Amino acid sequence: MSNITLLNQDLPDFLQTAGVSDLTKALAGKSGVKRIVPKNGIFRKMVGGEEMGKVKGDLEVVIVSASPKVGRIFYVKPWTPDAEPSAPDCFSNDGAAPDAGSASPQASRCDTCAQNIKGSGQGTSKACRYSRRIAVNLVEDFGTSLEGEVYQLNLASKSLFGDGTADNTHTFENYTKYLANNGKSLDYVVTTLSFNENNDNQSILFTPSRFINKDQYAVTSEVAKKSEVQKMVTMTPYQADMSGRAPAPALAAPVPKAAAAVAEPVKRESTKATTPTPTVKKGLDDVVKAWSDEE
Repeated sequence: MSNITLLNQDLPDFLQTAGVSDLTKALAGKSGVKRIVPKNGIFRKMVGGEEMGKVKGDLEVVIVSASPKVGRIFYVKPWTPDAEPSAPDCFSNDGAAPDAGSASPQASRCDTCAQNIKGSGQGTSKACRYSRRIAVNLVEDFGTSLEGEVYQLNLASKSLFGDGTADNTHTFENYTKYLANNGKSLDYVVTTLSFNENNDNQSILFTPSRFINKDQYAVTSEVAKKSEVQKMVTMTPYQADMSGRAPAPALAAPVPKAAAAVAEPVKRESTKATTPTPTVKKGLDDVVKAWSDEE
């Protein structure tokens, strides 16, 4: 009998591109959405709330999809780095109004919400945070049985807005504009993800590395069309790493729509004396600066 084990044998030709079967994934407890979670300088591969691998240092990806608009996400309980993943109390996919699936909508519109003003969160920050989801293929997976596997990556405010650390390194919103202004496509380049050392160990930066090759394009262009990939970039009440657990009961009661429509946000009182300033119409530069200042 041969001493060569099955794991050391080459796959038959017809199985070369089949990947790991759905049956095997389900039995191994890996049928949930795969995520890349940047934390403490390490990109962690998570499935169902469990770490399945990690990459220390830069990570090369191809971005295959992204939520069309910057959304919003609000938790009653203050965020901490080691907190258990949980569903948000209120969230918005378009940044304009709470999603119908929000457990505890804070207002009828995001722009008039009391959680959307500076000082409603810790310090001068806003309690409701900007958020955007993207879906990526890992470059290291191409040519392996994991080719075409898609990972979800949630981008918070500091990864979305503000300045990069070099001429060719950007936060996400600036990165997309940089490529478009130079006639390049986001999904046609290999993007290097790196940690922003001038900010914190959770925020990341984006750098164009090179164009994808023909074989990679054949894979990425197909996976981008899949309905499950589009669902990845749509925010839902349940976070992908909750392992099917129900969210904790909301601590804040929903604001009645009629009251929210007429109520004006009120900033919590400050102990510092303030000097009245003239009202000035804000331009685009002011809005972008406000985004980048948010924590």
